[in-house]
Amino acid sequence: MKNENGIYKALFIAIFAVFGLIALYTIKSTEIPRLILFLGRFHPVLLHLPIGVLVVTFFIDMLGRIQKEYPVSTIKNLLGFTALSAIATCFLGYFLSLEGGYEQETLELHFYTGILTAALATVLFVLSLKPAFNTNKLFLPLFFVALISLGIAGHLGSVLTHGAAFLTEYATAPEKEKTIEVVDSLRLYKDVVGKILDQKCVPCHNATKKKGALSLLTKTDLLKGGVHGPSIVGGDLGASLLHTRLLLPISNEEHMPPEGKEQLTKDEIWLLEHWIKTGADFESKVTNVAGNNALKKRLEAYLVFNKIEIPKAAKSDIEKVKNVGFRVFEIVPNQAELNVKYVGKIPTKKILDTLSVLKDQITELDFSTAEVSDEMTPIIGQLTNLKTLRLNSPKITDKTLKQLKGLTNLEVLNLYNTGISNQGLSDLLSNIQPNKIYTWGTEISKDTAKKLAANYDISIQNELIEGFVKESQLEIPTIFPQKSLFKDTLYLEITSKLKDVDLRYTLNGTDPDSSSAIVKGKIMLDSSKTLKVKAFKTNWRSSEVVTRQYAKITHEVTSFAMKKAPDERYPNPEKLFDLKEGSLIFDDGHWLGYLGDDLETTIDLGSVQTVHNLTFRALEDVRNSILYPKAFIVYTSNRKNGAFKKLAEASVSRKGEDGEPESKKINLAIPNTSARYFKVVLKNHGFLPRWHASAGNKSWLFVDEIYFW
Repeated sequence: MKNENGIYKALFIAIFAVFGLIALYTIKSTEIPRLILFLGRFHPVLLHLPIGVLVVTFFIDMLGRIQKEYPVSTIKNLLGFTALSAIATCFLGYFLSLEGGYEQETLELHFYTGILTAALATVLFVLSLKPAFNTNKLFLPLFFVALISLGIAGHLGSVLTHGAAFLTEYATAPEKEKTIEVVDSLRLYKDVVGKILDQKCVPCHNATKKKGALSLLTKTDLLKGGVHGPSIVGGDLGASLLHTRLLLPISNEEHMPPEGKEQLTKDEIWLLEHWIKTGADFESKVTNVAGNNALKKRLEAYLVFNKIEIPKAAKSDIEKVKNVGFRVFEIVPNQAELNVKYVGKIPTKKILDTLSVLKDQITELDFSTAEVSDEMTPIIGQLTNLKTLRLNSPKITDKTLKQLKGLTNLEVLNLYNTGISNQGLSDLLSNIQPNKIYTWGTEISKDTAKKLAANYDISIQNELIEGFVKESQLEIPTIFPQKSLFKDTLYLEITSKLKDVDLRYTLNGTDPDSSSAIVKGKIMLDSSKTLKVKAFKTNWRSSEVVTRQYAKITHEVTSFAMKKAPDERYPNPEKLFDLKEGSLIFDDGHWLGYLGDDLETTIDLGSVQTVHNLTFRALEDVRNSILYPKAFIVYTSNRKNGAFKKLAEASVSRKGEDGEPESKKINLAIPNTSARYFKVVLKNHGFLPRWHASAGNKSWLFVDEIYFW
C-alpha cells in the first residue's frame, strides 16, 4: 500500500513539476512558443479521459454501496487516474487558450470550473487513501459537487467550441422558413450571403469563439473585422479579407475556411463577390436580376417553396407498371419520387394509361427509345409532379404539346426527332417554361429557337454545333447472344436493322474501318478475344463502334468459401461462378448483393494451377445506392490454412456522380501465376459519400461473375 501511495505521490509531483515549469516559461516569454501551442491542441484529446473515468467511478461507487460489496481499491485507483488526467487537461487547456479567439468571460468560467473539477477529483483521491473513506460524510457530497462542476465545465467547453446553442439547437422544432418563391423577393444578405456565412464561417467566428478576434454574426461584426483588418469593404473585393482569404491556396495557413473544414462552393463565392461588388448592402432586396441570368440561376437555390408532400407509391402499383414494360426506380432511396422508363419499342395507349397508378410519384419519364404517338400521350398531362420528360419519336406532334400545358413543374423537355412545329412550341411556352428544351431533328427553326429562348430566359438546344450538317447515322449493330463468357466455343450472329449495310469487324482490338473484314455468317470464337464491329453504308454516317470482350474460361470454379454471406435479398454465392451475366437491372436474379460489407471469397482450384487473368464484373447504379467497389485485391496460397500472399491489386474508377446504370469488368493480369488457392477481396465503400443524395447510409456492392481466363 505504501509503495502504491508513493507511486501516486511521484506522479503528482512529476505532472506539477513538468507542466508547472512549462507554464512558468510561457508566462515569462514575450512570444508564445509554437511547442506550447502544439501541446494545447491535445486538450480536446485528453479531456475525455477524466470525464469518462469520473462518471464510471461514480457508477461503480453507487453499485458497490447498493450491493454492499464496496470496491475500495478500484475506486481509489480510478480517482487517482481521474485526478492526474484532470490536472494535465487543465494545463493543456491553458496552453490552448493562449491561441486566443475565444470569448473571455465564457473562457474564464470554463477554465475555473475545469480547475475546480480537477481539485475536487484530487480531494476525493486524497480522501480515498484513508481507511473506510466511503463512510466519510464529506466523500459522497464532494462526489456530487465534482460531477456538477464537470457538467458545467463540459457545457461551457461546448459553447466555446460550437457556440452557445450547441446543446439546445435541436431541443425545439426549427423555425419555419418564410416562403420565397420569386427571386426578386430575396434579400441578398439575409436570405443568401448570411446563410452561406452561417454554414461555412460562423462556427469558428462567433460570439464565444472569435478566431483572429473576428465574429461574423452581425452587421457590426462584419464591418468591424478582426486583428488582420476589415472583413468587407463595400465595392472593393481586394480590401475585403473575407473574400481574399477564400481565394488563397487551400494549403496556405491563411486560407479560409481552413483545410479540413467544409469549403465554399464556386457559386457561393460568386454570390459573395457579387454582394461585395454591389456595395455589401445589408437590407435591400436583390436588384438587376432580369438582366443578369447568372445571378438569377444562382439565387434560385435559395428560394423557399411550399413543400409538396408526395405519398409513396404502393409496391403493387409499381409492380403493375413494371409488368407492362417499364423500368421503375426511386430517384432518392426510400423517397417517393420515381424515375420511369419504357424499355420496349412500340407501346400502346393501354400500356401508357397504366402510368395513372403512379401519377403523383413520377417525376422523370423517359420514352427516348420508344415509338410513342399523340394518341398515347393524354396520360402524360396528368403527371402534375413531372420534372423531366423525354419524347423522341417522329409520331409526336403539336397535339401532344397541347396536352403538356398543365405541367407547371416541368424543368427538362427533350423533343429530339419529333414532328413539332414553331407554332406548337410557342403555344406551349406561353403556358409553361421548362428550364431546358431539346429540339434537335425537328422543324423548329434556328431563329424561332433563339427568339423563344431570349423571350422566356430558358435554354433551347436546337443544333448540335454551329453549321452542323444533318446526316443520318447508322444505328449500332446487334450482337447475339449477349453472353461474353464461354468454356469451349462461342458462335456470334451480327445483324443490322437496315438492308445493304456492310458490317465490318476486328478481333485484334483495333477499330474497324472500310478495309476491315466483312461479317459473313456467324463468327466462331475458340479463345478470348476483343470484338469490335462497325456498320458502313453509302451516303450514311458510319455507326459507332460496338466493343465486346469475350473470355474463354480456363478454370471452372466448383469449390469456394465466402467469409460473409451476401444480403438475404440477393443470395446464392454460386452466382459468382455460373458464367451467367446479369443485366443493368440489379434485381434481375443474377447479381450478388452486399450492403455495407466487403465481398471476400477463397477459391480452391483443386490443385496447383497456372493462371493468367482474373476478372470480376460489378454493377453501378448511383440512384439505387450501388457503387463500384473501391478496390480489387487478390491473394494466393498453396495451402488451405497457410499464409496468403498478396498477389495484385486494382482500383476501380467511377465515371461520375450520376447517370444511367452501367456494369464494368475489372481485370488483373497475373501471367504465369501458379497456385491452388486464390482469395479475392472486393472492398465496399461502406457508406455513401458526401455527394450522394443519401450520404451516410450504407452503400451496396453488386457482383455477378468472378472468373479465370
